[in-house]
Amino acid sequence: MKLIKKTGIFNSDGAIVLHPNIAISWKWLSNKNSPDLPPGTPLEFDISLDEDTLLSGKYGIVWATYNLHQAEVLSNALLAQNISSVIGIIELDERNLLLLKINNPKDRNEAMDFIWRKEGGLRLKPDWSYAEGEPNKSFEKWING
Repeated sequence: MKLIKKTGIFNSDGAIVLHPNIAISWKWLSNKNSPDLPPGTPLEFDISLDEDTLLSGKYGIVWATYNLHQAEVLSNALLAQNISSVIGIIELDERNLLLLKINNPKDRNEAMDFIWRKEGGLRLKPDWSYAEGEPNKSFEKWING
């Protein structure tokens, strides 16, 4: 999943300037020597996220969606099972990704089983399983019966 696409300008000291007050040293990106590029060369960066790692329960995140209604409904469904969750937000270039986070490590596996892992659970598919702009059909199927 691509989170951000940015363009920076390579400068003479080996840094990439993304904004007047934001520069990234080449050394932070690679253990290789900085390329021999003329100052002012534009460089594009894509920052991405591994979906499997995102929904693994690591750091408490068990689900992600672009839809606030979906996040709220799942949070309430978990609460009905005595599993507390919070909804966090990652701001992307053009949209917000809402993260469902379980703070109690003992509840994380149960939450993932309920939302997407186990046959007896909801078996929801992430929003990015569907075409851009298309609703999450697995969530709609669960909600509408």
